[in-house]
Amino acid sequence: MINRLTPLLGVCVAVCLGATFGTGAAAYGAGAAPAAGPLKWDMDYGPFLGLTVDMPGRTVGSTPKGIALRVGENHAGGTILFDTDLLRCSGGWTVGAQPAGPAWTNGFLDMKGVAFSGSHGGNPAPVGNMVFLTSALPGWSKAGSFEDPRPLPTGFGASRVPFGPLPADWAKYKGMYRHGDKMLLSYTVGSAAVWEAPGLEGKGAASVLTRSFNVRSPGAASTLLVAEVLESATLDETNGCLVLPDAPEKPGSRLLLKVLGAPKGSRWVWIAPGKLGLELPAFKGGESFKLGHWKGTENQIEAGVAALGAMSPCEDLSGLTKPGPGLWPEIVSVQGEVGTEDGPFQLDKIALPVENPWRSWLRIGGMDFFKDGRVVFSTLAGDVWVGSGIDDSLRNIQWKRFASGLFQPLGLRIVEDVIYVTCRDGIVRLIDSNGDGEADYYEAFNNEVQVTPNFHEFMFDLQTDSDGNFYFAKGGPVKGGGRGWDPIASHNGTMMKVSKDGSKFEVFATGFRAPNGICVGPNNVITTGDNEGTWVPMCYLHIVKKDSFLSVPDLSHREPLPTKFDPHVCFFPKSVDNSSGGQVWVTSDKWGPLKGRLFHLSYGQASLYEVMMEEVNGVFQGGVTKVPLKFATGLMRARFSPADGQMYLAGQKGWQTSGAEEGAIHRIRYTGKPHYAPNALRVTDQGIHLSFDQPL
Repeated sequence: MINRLTPLLGVCVAVCLGATFGTGAAAYGAGAAPAAGPLKWDMDYGPFLGLTVDMPGRTVGSTPKGIALRVGENHAGGTILFDTDLLRCSGGWTVGAQPAGPAWTNGFLDMKGVAFSGSHGGNPAPVGNMVFLTSALPGWSKAGSFEDPRPLPTGFGASRVPFGPLPADWAKYKGMYRHGDKMLLSYTVGSAAVWEAPGLEGKGAASVLTRSFNVRSPGAASTLLVAEVLESATLDETNGCLVLPDAPEKPGSRLLLKVLGAPKGSRWVWIAPGKLGLELPAFKGGESFKLGHWKGTENQIEAGVAALGAMSPCEDLSGLTKPGPGLWPEIVSVQGEVGTEDGPFQLDKIALPVENPWRSWLRIGGMDFFKDGRVVFSTLAGDVWVGSGIDDSLRNIQWKRFASGLFQPLGLRIVEDVIYVTCRDGIVRLIDSNGDGEADYYEAFNNEVQVTPNFHEFMFDLQTDSDGNFYFAKGGPVKGGGRGWDPIASHNGTMMKVSKDGSKFEVFATGFRAPNGICVGPNNVITTGDNEGTWVPMCYLHIVKKDSFLSVPDLSHREPLPTKFDPHVCFFPKSVDNSSGGQVWVTSDKWGPLKGRLFHLSYGQASLYEVMMEEVNGVFQGGVTKVPLKFATGLMRARFSPADGQMYLAGQKGWQTSGAEEGAIHRIRYTGKPHYAPNALRVTDQGIHLSFDQPL
């Protein structure tokens, strides 16, 4: 618990046994259902879900930053996967007969992966009848080129494929509108602003997956990536439909395509052998066109032509930018528990809407407060919930689902009463434009972060400094089993900074392993913990400065690899903290003499610690003492409420932790009674000197 002044030993050895988001044996086992039952992730995720998807067939590979958009009546019947990095549709499928296998396949994706089944490796994959696929190319050409312009990562263990979004002048994802259960994608192609709406028309064998486009402003000519088929295919048409053989393993399989309303001069072209595009002339603005995709056998071509012929023309999509019917009108009311501890702290439990109509899995990832005291939390499964009635009695806490489908949102910050969430694919700003308590615009506030298919590289926390800049951290791509790394991208193991308006993105510090929690405190002092494992012998507390290197040489993004890391405030023995959460500074006058102090959260030990630090020659060192309270779950996030001035702590039981509950929020109230604990330490050549709040 004490970081001594003596130098660290040259070699430290430790074994990580699967702390939160860790690398050891998962409690669920690889691909196995947890004992609590499959319904935990057979939830209603809403009309879309952000996630990494492993695609099948000849284009086998992952879409690291995907949005699985459900189409059809009641957002059921089919799925189109959109790639927010490359601005392409990776593929589309319709719901077919459910395959034999795990009970948790829910009709549109096989929910495999660390956030769903608990497996350390693998990602969800399509479930149903695959209609079309595309290769990992830009979804739109620039100056006739589809050559991927993104630079390859460099340095130790660097990936051999690029990650991250296309340059903004090529194409840029802006966000999604939600109108009822219909979604509208917004992005740019060069200077042209584009709306794209996925859809499904017809049923059964007559099902047609559609992509509708409105071009809203002028732009240069571009070719749209459409599908991948057999390299021997020719551009043969039947009654206005392109008929293509697309699957070598199914010789009789045929993909039929049709375009309605294509601008004059448009034509089908081969981008490369087997890679089909729709070449479009320069955009004038105001164009509307629609693509239809149908899949069947050679004997069903007539039925496919009829299904495509029955497509409705492309409509004006502007109506989808306006708020539509709410999806989650129900309010879930619960009663909390008020603590009765006799001492300086009382511990209350803020009950969660665990039983809810959508079977939402409430493993909390981020938490913050509106100015009026309403609490907001996000979950690993992609939800955001808003709660009111957080008063002294906690008798009638009311919860409403505000958003769904986000990509593992493990950080949340409210700025001027607007919710921002750190998702694995970037910062998303959630807009409720009609005030009905549900987000109807999911804005890509900043999505420049690089994401690989690795299971472990979560994006953690979201904090702001006094100038309004945002900070969050990203884990390293730990291999399943915990030894070594999968291919490393440029942002693995870093802390990142985004400007107040979202326009500027930079790497702030490097060398993190799995930093599940950070804090920005008074005078913009930034703190972090980390998760023990590869290159991290024990969890630690660290004061982060610009260009800091914290611990892991492989994730330093420096050449040559560093041989010395910046000193930590302290290391934690396993019994104190085997998996760190975030930190919080006391900012409330309600906490009397404790105002201005720093607290550290432990996920692994479900514990809270007071931090004592001193600065010696510009280096911080110190230790911690435990707050004698028992928490229900692993602690990850903490905030002070602007309404009652008390500390709120939230977290989850994702994997191994001493916490017992899947997710929980606690409130700590300072009573003003004597606080018998150390408040400062000082290290000299005579030993460690402690001072206390009360006489001993």
